[in-house]
Amino acid sequence: MLDARTAPAPTTAGRARAARARRRAAWRVALALWLAAALSGAAAQAPFAALTVEPRGSQVFDILTGVTLLPEGGTVTDQGLGVSLSAERIEYRAQEYVLAWGVSLLGSFGHVTAETLRIDQVGGSLTAAGGLRLERDGLAVEAATLDFDAATEVAAFGGGVRATRPAFSADRVLLDVRSGDVLLEGEYLFEGGLFAMRSPEGGGLLALKLVMIDGVVNYDAGTEVAPELLARFAAYL
Repeated sequence: MLDARTAPAPTTAGRARAARARRRAAWRVALALWLAAALSGAAAQAPFAALTVEPRGSQVFDILTGVTLLPEGGTVTDQGLGVSLSAERIEYRAQEYVLAWGVSLLGSFGHVTAETLRIDQVGGSLTAAGGLRLERDGLAVEAATLDFDAATEVAAFGGGVRATRPAFSADRVLLDVRSGDVLLEGEYLFEGGLFAMRSPEGGGLLALKLVMIDGVVNYDAGTEVAPELLARFAAYL
C-alpha cells in the first residue's frame, strides 16, 4: 500500500523562477500585440493601400489569375491620399495593381490626363504615359512619361518635357509635390518673359523655386540649386 505524500512547498528560488517565467511570457504577448498593431497600422497607412473601385458597367473576374476587368471603365479612389481616377477601361488585381486606359486623375500632384496609367500598390508608385499632361497652380507640363513616388511625394517627368506655364523645355523634370518646387535636368531652355536661360553644353540643372506674388503662383529660376533641393531630389538624379 502506497502512502499519500504531501508535495514539498516551493522554495523561495522556485517562486522567483516562476515569477520571472510569468513576466517573460507576459512580455512576449505584449510584444506580439504591439508588433501586430504596428504592422497593421503601417499597412493601413501605406500609399494606395486602400483603393476603392467603382465599375461603370460590367465586371469580368478571372478566378485563375484573380484579375478583374472593367471593359466600360469606372472610377478608382484613395481617400487617404486624396486620389480620384476616372478611366475608360480598368484592369486590377486586389492589393497588387491597377491598370487603366483613357485616364483623368486628380491628386495632390494636380490633374493628370494620360493614355495609360498604372498604380503599383505593393511599391506605392504611380506611372503614366501617352498623351501625358499635368496641370496644377502655376504649372502646366506635357511629357512622355510620369513616375510618381507616393511615399516621397516626388514626381519625375521624362521623355522630353515641355511646359507652357511657365514656358520651358527639358530632357527631364522633377517636381516636389509638397512645396511645388521644380528642377530641370539635362538640356533645358527656360523662357522667363524678358529673359531666357539655356543649359550649358552637355546639359545641367535649373531650379524653379515656387513663390507667391499677390496670391499668384510664380517661379524664380536659378542655376545655383539650393542644397536642400538637391537633397530632396538626390534619389532621382
